[in-house]
Amino acid sequence: MIPPLKLINEEINDFRAKSIAITPGYYFSQKKMINTAYLYLNSKFEMGEIDDAGDKKYFYNVVSNPCKIYSKSIDFDTKNIRLLTVAGSNPFKTWYMERDLKYWMRDKQLGKLLNRIFDELPKFGSVVVKIVNNVPMVVDLRNFYCAQSADTLDDSHFITEIHPYTVAKFRKIGKEMGWTKVEEVISKFREMKDKKNIDLYERYGEVQNEDGTWAYKKIYVADVGEDNTKSAGTQELTSRGVLMDEVEVEGHPYWEFHLEKIPGRWLGVSVVETLIDPQIRQNELSNLQSKATYWRSIVLFQSKDPAMGGKNLKTDKSNGDVLDASQGEMTQVDVSDRNLAFFNDEYTKWMKVRDELTFAYDVVQGERLPSGTPLGSAQIAISQTLSHFEKIQENIAMTVKELLYKVIIPNFVKESTPEHMIRLVGKDLDTYISMILEDEVLKQAIRVITKGKMPNNADLDVYRVAIENGLKEKGEIIKKLPKGFYSDVKYDADIDIVGEAIDTRTRSATKFAIMQFVQSDPTALTDPFKKALIFSMAEDGGVNLNDFIVPTKKSMEDQMMMANAKQGGGGVSAPAQLQNPTMGEKTSTV
Repeated sequence: MIPPLKLINEEINDFRAKSIAITPGYYFSQKKMINTAYLYLNSKFEMGEIDDAGDKKYFYNVVSNPCKIYSKSIDFDTKNIRLLTVAGSNPFKTWYMERDLKYWMRDKQLGKLLNRIFDELPKFGSVVVKIVNNVPMVVDLRNFYCAQSADTLDDSHFITEIHPYTVAKFRKIGKEMGWTKVEEVISKFREMKDKKNIDLYERYGEVQNEDGTWAYKKIYVADVGEDNTKSAGTQELTSRGVLMDEVEVEGHPYWEFHLEKIPGRWLGVSVVETLIDPQIRQNELSNLQSKATYWRSIVLFQSKDPAMGGKNLKTDKSNGDVLDASQGEMTQVDVSDRNLAFFNDEYTKWMKVRDELTFAYDVVQGERLPSGTPLGSAQIAISQTLSHFEKIQENIAMTVKELLYKVIIPNFVKESTPEHMIRLVGKDLDTYISMILEDEVLKQAIRVITKGKMPNNADLDVYRVAIENGLKEKGEIIKKLPKGFYSDVKYDADIDIVGEAIDTRTRSATKFAIMQFVQSDPTALTDPFKKALIFSMAEDGGVNLNDFIVPTKKSMEDQMMMANAKQGGGGVSAPAQLQNPTMGEKTSTV
């Protein structure tokens, strides 16, 4: 049986030192690529900032801006998460649940989690999220180890994360976890001279039991102390560290997001990796030009007079001195740069390569297009670029949806089981009023009917205005949701990513065109063909019509006829119980 820490160290050493062969001629090191990404993003050279001649090297960063463009173009937020009602379920409960979920995600700062995912994906190619006590957290890839050739984390035979803790932090974690060897680890750590932190190794993978069987376990090992066997001047590692905990688990708590994947490696292809060659070449060009400026700034003179050799006009001559030109004129040496056109051509060529590799065109960056560029060409460039980013968005959205189903929404339902309040303001309040308004008007009409009067359309309009104004005057509505309100909700989660990268002027023009179309044709939203056409046009323009169209109910006249039909004999029957969005909760009346 291999000691736990020896097994962990062997896996980590192989990860750090060895490259994998993707295909003959192409070798890849995940550790080296992550290190390169950190260097390039911070404008640092791998071999230092001083060249062989002792001059400072300048870093001409061409990767930072495309990373920001990617982050902006693939981004979506918690507001894009929608809950759809499954057939046979209560749409009002789903609507309440969606509102409540968005408030809950805001309190849990899940928006920050999404922003960090979209910020780091272009930089490193992959992002790992770990679920800790039902809370998702982004993992530092510098301290994350897995099988480099695995397609997914589920395919990796080991997953190890290193946690560098101070003594105080380690003691706190040990107390929370109930570990018994905390003080033993701290005592051994204090005897070590080179260690600044206690490295706690958290590993997921199969390990061999003492009886020879294998099991998938989570183990914690504190990397302190040494137990080495010396042999022929070398050190053979046999065991080191303290086993803190070992428990059999069903799987690991990690979720993975990738920008672009290629077969043969786990780490996704980042924007930084794509731009390695343009970055190297632009650094070469910028530093060659920088060195050339030293020579262009020097003023040199030449003369055929041997007596002038080795002299300096600045120090040897004074203002107003007359020079002897009998041995030949003194002329200035031309040190101008005749390769400027070459440098400009090279710069333009490699910047064009950068833009083509990362879709970082001028139109995407918001810059003015070159004079004479046809509008059609600009629209095609925008369309093709957005299609590329939408594909990445869809891949990320599928993983986020799975995370919603398995982690986020179950935790939300669990925390929302007790009786609680929900606050409806702004657009949510308007939507709520639109949903319950006709029910409230009908209830008021039925109360009038029971008194022997039949309200006409004008009366109904008065009721409608009075009820709507009465609800809106409050500015907000606080609804009490009973215990277990969401226990029987059947829903389907969706992420609406349409139009995230579309210009606001395009959205405004689309809204205005749809509004004109609907006003000119009353059947625009009732005729199936016209409605489908409008929704398609809205989608192309980055507008989600579901934000503007609320569920419609039967017309007031139909409900009045149903109420009258239920009256029998000379008396008036009791009002029928109508579906209420709060499931039996009393609503305000006028």
